[in-house]
Amino acid sequence: MWKFNHRSWVLFFAGVLCLAGAGCRRDMQDQPKMKPYRGTSFFNDGLSGRQPIPGTIARGFLRDDTEYYTGKKSGSSVTTPDPQNPFAGDTDTFPFPVTEVTVRRGRERYDIFCSVCHGMTGNGDGMVVRRGFRRAASFNDDRLRQAPVGHFFDAITNGWGAMPSYAPQIPVQDRWAIVAYIRALQLSQQNPNAQPGASPVPGASPAPAASPAPSPASGGHD
Repeated sequence: MWKFNHRSWVLFFAGVLCLAGAGCRRDMQDQPKMKPYRGTSFFNDGLSGRQPIPGTIARGFLRDDTEYYTGKKSGSSVTTPDPQNPFAGDTDTFPFPVTEVTVRRGRERYDIFCSVCHGMTGNGDGMVVRRGFRRAASFNDDRLRQAPVGHFFDAITNGWGAMPSYAPQIPVQDRWAIVAYIRALQLSQQNPNAQPGASPVPGASPAPAASPAPSPASGGHD
């Protein structure tokens, strides 16, 4: 039988280390390469980082459904609001079936992001308005009752007058859910069989008189 003494073990491990060292080559580490944000003379512009090929779309950002992602009708060329016709090009239908779950989700997001200005029933009398901020538009005005759903989605996405864009805070699906809940608020406020002062949420105030039509130029917001 083989018997390994201390010296034998040392020689054995030394041989293993020599074999391992011979097998480790540094070609990949030493090869020419571009490091982030470091200049280079290889390209004419002196930049090591290259721009994406024109038309490149990041994974998950295809955005091929125009109505879903913009609130505009497919093929619409309107890109900026027209003071004479602020609803031009806005889609008048939801891009997916609206369910009770959708409306409940919309109510949650509305209470978080919208109620502070527009109020719990959409009358434009939110808490910040009561404390001196510019009055928000009332969703219960005839003008906004007749507005297509795409208008509300566009306002949430791109802002409107004093209202900033909420696109970074609210995902696309939740924006549509909020629009669905706004429609529910409008229906609840025009129900002729509703009891006086009734509202879909506690603590709501009665609808005020119709406010002047806001526009991006005047600073009003929807």
